[in-house]
Amino acid sequence: MKIVLLVMTSMLCLQSMAQDTAPVTYSMTEDSLVKQRFIDRYENVFMTKVPTRHMFKVGLEFYPLGRFEFGGSGMQAGWLTAGYEFKLTPSVSLGANIKTTGGWISSSGWRGNLAASFQGRWYFDMNRRIAEGRSANNFSGNYLAVIAANNWDNYYANRMKIGVEFGLQRRFLNNGILDFAAGVYYHDNPHSYTTGYRKINNFEISTRTTLGFAFGDWKRAGTMPVCDVFRCDDVVHSQWKVFWPTIKISHITSVSLGLAYERKLGNSPVSINTQISGDYLRMAFTSLFNSEVYKSNFSQFRSSVQARYYFLQKRSIRKGRGGNNLSGFYAGPAADYVYFHDSNYISKRHLGTGFTYGYQQTLFRNAFIDISGTQSWNLIRNQPGTKRMGSFKVGFGLTF
Repeated sequence: MKIVLLVMTSMLCLQSMAQDTAPVTYSMTEDSLVKQRFIDRYENVFMTKVPTRHMFKVGLEFYPLGRFEFGGSGMQAGWLTAGYEFKLTPSVSLGANIKTTGGWISSSGWRGNLAASFQGRWYFDMNRRIAEGRSANNFSGNYLAVIAANNWDNYYANRMKIGVEFGLQRRFLNNGILDFAAGVYYHDNPHSYTTGYRKINNFEISTRTTLGFAFGDWKRAGTMPVCDVFRCDDVVHSQWKVFWPTIKISHITSVSLGLAYERKLGNSPVSINTQISGDYLRMAFTSLFNSEVYKSNFSQFRSSVQARYYFLQKRSIRKGRGGNNLSGFYAGPAADYVYFHDSNYISKRHLGTGFTYGYQQTLFRNAFIDISGTQSWNLIRNQPGTKRMGSFKVGFGLTF
């Protein structure tokens, strides 16, 4: 038995030595699999490859106002809007919209604005994108539009306008919609018999932004890149925020700008948000009686310091549904200063303390939305107006 084991061991050693001395060669062969094109993040977020011919839209439209009040949140009105759009061809669509502000007051009935519009859109790069395989026949694209609208409000029984717009509309995940536009319009109501003045011109250049929900004939996607959009796991300790400007140029010219800086206190869910904004308004009218031109100018500066506590952040991090950043629901104390001045040499000031609350969310790499409310009590005595100042607004723009 020992002799047999010795012989087998010797044979294995010889075989191992033979394998070690054998030459080793390598060769490469080309893979026969066809190269695959992975779904692009942009396509998945904005649904550019999802065919759509019918779409209902509901949401908020933000449009520059022709006035602002002391302490107001700027010259931007939020309209509740609903509309329908359908494709005639891949590059041409027709649509109708209704929108409103205000509400029903039992003592005086409806108080606010109501508007209806019809438009035809030409998605001028849609055919090319479809031919290049970068888009399907849908509503995510850049467009030129012709629009006709009518408006009813407390001061004018009937106000018609027509115009042209350049816009960018995007589907957003399964049911979101974004629409940014700038247009040139003509209004046909030069006279105001209730006030005794008429406008010095009937043309207007203004911006418009719509955020909302969309419902149509598309198949819902099961897996959505939500964290690619909301940056769930990103660590953000500070950011600059530039608010989307509001511009209107006409017989009433208005500009509204804003800038903010927010920084976390260490790794805690508490941040300090400092913010400044400026509003300017100029109105020019001609009297119906003596043709004299009347001009008025208004300006407002507003600053605030807020301590924001993101009260759900720790729980989101613990459950793996969020990161240590500047997104989420928040609340905390605040202080603000407002200075208002008009051409009649009337000045108003507000230096107050109170609280803020809201929801902020970072989108993609350089965008954000901030839905916020504030309540502040004036510490300066003998000032015209109310002692308490409140505002609720939707701010959006770019971060750096």
